[in-house]
Amino acid sequence: MTRHRALGFTLMEMLVAVGVLAIALGAIIGNAARYADSAAGLRDKSIALFVARNRMAEMELSPIWPATGRTNEDVEMGGLKWTWRTEVKATPDPNLRRVDVRVEKKGDKSGTAFATLSGFISNVGKQASP
Repeated sequence: MTRHRALGFTLMEMLVAVGVLAIALGAIIGNAARYADSAAGLRDKSIALFVARNRMAEMELSPIWPATGRTNEDVEMGGLKWTWRTEVKATPDPNLRRVDVRVEKKGDKSGTAFATLSGFISNVGKQASP
């Protein structure tokens, strides 16, 4: 009498295969979550940089030369609320002012700057600030 061996996998082989698959899927899902977090962070940083550039452009195009000091305002861009903080400083050249713009998410308790931008504004063609 000849014995026929059944074809297929044993229960132990199936358990090992499912275990390896579970570990691999766990790593893939973890990497996908990190990628999504990274993409969201890059999106926020990009939008914050647009906010900073817009503020700097407003100051450059204003007919009034900015006074030294600090100002801030809340704006909305990209469906999010942002706070820009501007600091205008005197420079050794009396015809230039340094402008630092810092952008934060409104309501963010950590105070993390998502974007910072610095530049110089000349008084050429501008009126003195009131």
